[in-house]
Amino acid sequence: MPQNKNTARRMLQIAGVALLAIVTLYLAVQFYVIFNQSYKTETAIRYTMSDSVSLQGVVYFDTVKVQGSGDLGYLVSDGERVTNGTVVAECYTESSQGLLRERLDRLHRTINLLTKSQNSTGSDLSVLTNQTRQALYNLLDKLDTAQYSGITDAEDEFLQAQNRLQVSTGQVSGFDSTIAALQQEYDEVKTKLDTLQTVKATTNGYFTGTDAMPTVAVDGAALADADAAALQQILTNGLPAADTTDCAGQIATGFGWLFYTVCDAETAARFQDVGTVGISIPGKQNTPLSATVKELTPDKETGLAKLVLECQTVNADILSLGIETARIDLKTYEGIRLDKAALHIVEGNRGVYVKYGNLQRFLKITILYEDENYILIPADGQLGTDNEVRLYDEIIVQGKNLQDGKLI
Repeated sequence: MPQNKNTARRMLQIAGVALLAIVTLYLAVQFYVIFNQSYKTETAIRYTMSDSVSLQGVVYFDTVKVQGSGDLGYLVSDGERVTNGTVVAECYTESSQGLLRERLDRLHRTINLLTKSQNSTGSDLSVLTNQTRQALYNLLDKLDTAQYSGITDAEDEFLQAQNRLQVSTGQVSGFDSTIAALQQEYDEVKTKLDTLQTVKATTNGYFTGTDAMPTVAVDGAALADADAAALQQILTNGLPAADTTDCAGQIATGFGWLFYTVCDAETAARFQDVGTVGISIPGKQNTPLSATVKELTPDKETGLAKLVLECQTVNADILSLGIETARIDLKTYEGIRLDKAALHIVEGNRGVYVKYGNLQRFLKITILYEDENYILIPADGQLGTDNEVRLYDEIIVQGKNLQDGKLI
């Protein structure tokens, strides 16, 4: 009997081990199937894509030089519009004068800030608190996104909101005494700078200091008269360096600028019957600006074409441009963007697999525009009913054994 009991016990142990092995094998197979599928999805988002071409050319705008030399302190910003007689810079004879100007600017800013703060207080505490909070969020957003050009204004907005809150809650009675003391110091510093020699604008237009001027000299008449071959030669040879002797800067007198470039016949054909394009200079003027096709002159002998674009938007970034490689957007499309890796052709229909819970579905698409990486399809309800994908669908861009109706 004991021997039979031992035998039965060993049989039970063997059966338990076998059952455990079967369960382990089953789990291993399931894990392998799950992880080997490696499904990857991306959300379908709204996007803008452009049919674009990159061309090297030269930027030209009508300018007038501003005479001036020495240690100059500029009183207007690059790209700022000035009128005839505006003081654009002052000439320092001592190093301390530059520090006095910085002090004067800070005093002026602080006086204005405190004056506005006590003249625009309100009684609704919740409104003032919300304004202070929003101003703080705006300042932090500027810092987080490296929008340094707008940090000063955002800081002033926050300080003004805080000051209004302090006056309204009785933490301070006002800033009259502080403003009076600052005004006295402002007047004393200003007196020391009023005797300095100044540089004035001699015409109306957009001012640019010497350091921000184009580094090349551009001959507008030569560009206008050049045919495609001559313009190509100008771009190949390069332009002479700009002469900044006794120059305090320059003023762009027009309200726009021209971009001269050369392209081949195939590219020129893409510009036929195109009136308006978008133009940007990657790394310098990243936001596309609206421009019109002013001239498109093909040259059959050389197979080239002269292309001239005109833009009416002027800013500090544009005023520093010379020979540049521009991105020109011939046409812009708006819709829903899909990764090109998600595209499949099933029974002659182009479409993508979409994840709905644990189910995969094949949905047909209508291609609006595509490049080497992405596909743009019409937004919901546009261009008929062939397009079945909708905004924010989870598109499967990577996965094995994809099949309509199959579980993931």
